[in-house]
Amino acid sequence: MLLVLAVKVLVLGGCMLPLAFGALGTGILFAGYNVAVARNPEEGEGIFNTTLMGYAMIETFVLMSFAFGGVVYVI
Repeated sequence: MLLVLAVKVLVLGGCMLPLAFGALGTGILFAGYNVAVARNPEEGEGIFNTTLMGYAMIETFVLMSFAFGGVVYVI
């Protein structure tokens, strides 16, 4: 029983990796947005919409990871 609990804790620890990489990806995404708008200010609105879609994808993967970790921990 103790081994099962240890594995569940390791799975929850592994679910923290997408959070870290999601934060890194968000920083890279918005840094790229700033560079793109600095080079072409007229396309700022279109670039911003694309950036928000990318951010939504990052958040989706992070939340899916937490949901997976919660399911594994409960079972």
